[in-house]
Amino acid sequence: MWDKETSCFHLLVGEVTIALNDVAFLLHLPITGVFHNFETLHVDEVVLLLIKLLEVSADEANAETVQFHGTYV
Repeated sequence: MWDKETSCFHLLVGEVTIALNDVAFLLHLPITGVFHNFETLHVDEVVLLLIKLLEVSADEANAETVQFHGTYV
């Protein structure tokens, strides 16, 4: 069972945490550099993305951007 608060799996043998290094080792993936480079978006672009990707209404999208003071939704 996954615990969102601690980011751990609870198994019959106890609590287990999976780190990025574990994933890299198990899947043979090189982990280098920055995970993601975020670009600054204009509030209008954010509203359009919320409407398109999350399928929310324009009013809901505008309320979120107001509540979180811009593009930090």
